[in-house]
Amino acid sequence: MTIDSKALRAGIIGCGGIAQEGHIPSLLAAGVEIGAVCDANEARAQEVAERFGVAAAYTDYAQLLAQPDLDLVTIGLPNALHAPAAVAALEAGKHVLCEKPMSVDSAGAEAMVAAARVSGRLLSVNQHMRFHRSTLAMRDAVASGALGDVYLADVRMTRQNGIPGYGSWFTNRDLAGHGALFDIGVHMLDLALFVLGFPEVAAVKGYLGAHLGESGVGLGDWGIDRARSGRFDVDDTAMATLTLARGGQIRLHVAWAAFAPAEERITLYGTRGGADRSAAVGKGVRFFTASADGEIADVPVDPSDPGDGGWSGAIDSFVRAVRDGEPLVVLPEQTLETTRILERIVESAAASRELPL
Repeated sequence: MTIDSKALRAGIIGCGGIAQEGHIPSLLAAGVEIGAVCDANEARAQEVAERFGVAAAYTDYAQLLAQPDLDLVTIGLPNALHAPAAVAALEAGKHVLCEKPMSVDSAGAEAMVAAARVSGRLLSVNQHMRFHRSTLAMRDAVASGALGDVYLADVRMTRQNGIPGYGSWFTNRDLAGHGALFDIGVHMLDLALFVLGFPEVAAVKGYLGAHLGESGVGLGDWGIDRARSGRFDVDDTAMATLTLARGGQIRLHVAWAAFAPAEERITLYGTRGGADRSAAVGKGVRFFTASADGEIADVPVDPSDPGDGGWSGAIDSFVRAVRDGEPLVVLPEQTLETTRILERIVESAAASRELPL
């Protein structure tokens, strides 16, 4: 059964930056009416409601979920609140699009998947990097065998001044779970797994560090609640090597702040070809292949991303799944597996050794 797009109404749980800059504008662009907003900060909830012309504003998401005319909700709360809010929403009969990371632990993610199955409602996570044209081109090249056996996927995101919401929930382990690993590491890990077709991971070796954040170096401008001081007990740097069951590795490196050039990149190394995508060149993807005489050639393809991905692409895809019955692109079982891997990276870092998955 499909839902008339004119009747589709959404509730927004969490009115921070991701809701104001991503969720709400993208839902409106997809033809969805915003029926209610919720934030623990009453003034912020009222301000967002007035800004976007929303009739109902709450401070308790249980009140929002009790509103019977809402078909779906987006969740943009601190990470530790994702699972309880999502489970409550699914049990209330709402479709759920949750911000990443899915949960701060695999137990929470498993509860979300179980609630979705019982309720019969859709559950997805906003892994929006999957929706860029360049990402899809890399995925298709891997799936077609054009690159041969991909023996290494190298993914990295390094910021110079990218510590978000210093002193807010972002840098508070109780609310965030972890720092750079859960904020941007989850994006790059999902990106690698997606383009490789979600291969089985056999073992994980992880490292977490807080080299600059504790001294207040490298603060960024993201996050509604920002300060120049406060609690910081999360990682600002994360690295991991994932050994794949079929052979090959995924190598991950992310940093909120570093004395290095800012970079967002994924590079694939295969036995017949390779691929490279860098945000520095507009997320364009370059492919590499061998000529008849064995010389490796650089073949530029898709030099620019037309902007049909990102937040708008992810939310539009979720809306089509709810409204038109299209298949979900980001399956909850996939993000559950990513959560398990992230959890194992943390455990490996604490143990200072490689651990089986």
